[in-house]
Formats: sequence, structure tokens, C-alpha cells
Amino acid sequence: MNSKHMQAICDVLNDLEPKQKALPYLELDSMMLAQVVEVAKRVSQNDINPTHVQNWVRRKYVPNPQKKKYNREQVANILLINDLRDILSLEEVSNLLGYVNESLLDTSDDRINPTKLYRYYSEIFDRSQMDWQISLQGLEKEVEETLNGEKMEVEDREKVATTLVILNLLARANLYKQIAKRWLNTLDTKD
Repeated sequence: MNSKHMQAICDVLNDLEPKQKALPYLELDSMMLAQVVEVAKRVSQNDINPTHVQNWVRRKYVPNPQKKKYNREQVANILLINDLRDILSLEEVSNLLGYVNESLLDTSDDRINPTKLYRYYSEIFDRSQMDWQISLQGLEKEVEETLNGEKMEVEDREKVATTLVILNLLARANLYKQIAKRWLNTLDTKD
């Protein structure tokens, strides 16, 4: 991988808002649906619209808003659900969040406040971006070493290197997804 590849990856990473940008909004007593969706759009890689949130309420993943307003715990759970929904099914997301806080509809059984859970999650996630850059630099070296000695035109080498980087990023994402899903399946969510 060359500096052009690394720059393309960094451009994507830099285009994403840190998840911690949502934290000031979680200090508000309540938010309207449009505000919740706007915050989620800023800090997530997933597309979200009001219909998504309304569907999660209808399916009992999020409690009904009070007077059309979502409290900070509901907003935190919406942000978490939105981040995870492309990786896990909504039922799996509910099981994971239920592992720590049993019923998503009842905050009286929470082991940790969803707002605090989101804050911890966002802090760890945002810090891990430094690790990603180090890992990506290692990937750059691996691709260069693999293609070392391969005789091909510069343009062909560039396309092969780009393909190898993308394939490896996807494979790593899938590996992490499989590890997380298998671990999630071993959790006893009834405790």
C-alpha cells in the first residue's frame, strides 16, 4: 500500500465524527425525534431516519417517548442500536444490551445507566482509532512485502494493492464480527 492508499483510508476516518460528540446531547433532559436522528447521523456510520427509531419503539427495543420526547437513556440506547444494527440483528443487539441492563424498556433493572454505557463505549471507540492507524500502517507493509518481486506495470500494481487492502479490511471486519457474535451467543442473558 502506498501513501495514496493510506490517505484514502485516513480521509474516511477523518470524515467520521468522534462518537464522543454525542455526549453533550446526552446531558439534555429530553430530545425530539428529529434531534435524536440528527445526533445519530453525526456520530454513526449508519444511515438513520425517524422511521428506524419509530420501528424500534414499535418493536419494544426502545420505550415510547413521553410527549414526543426521548430521554437521555433512550437516546443512548438509540445511538448504540444504530451503531450495531448493520453488524447484528436487532434481536442480537437487544440481547447484548439486555445482558447488562436486562429490559430495555425498564431502567429500574439497569446495572449501568445507558448514558454512562454509551459514554464509556464512545471513549474507548474514539481512542481505538489510533490503534487502527498503527494497524493500517502494518497492513501497508504486509501488502508491499507480498507484492515485492511481483513484476507488473505500475498501474496494475496499484490496482492489485488497492484490492488487497480492501479485501483485508473486509476480512478483518468480518473476523471481528464473527468473534463478537460467537461470544455474544455464549452469554447467558437471563442472569
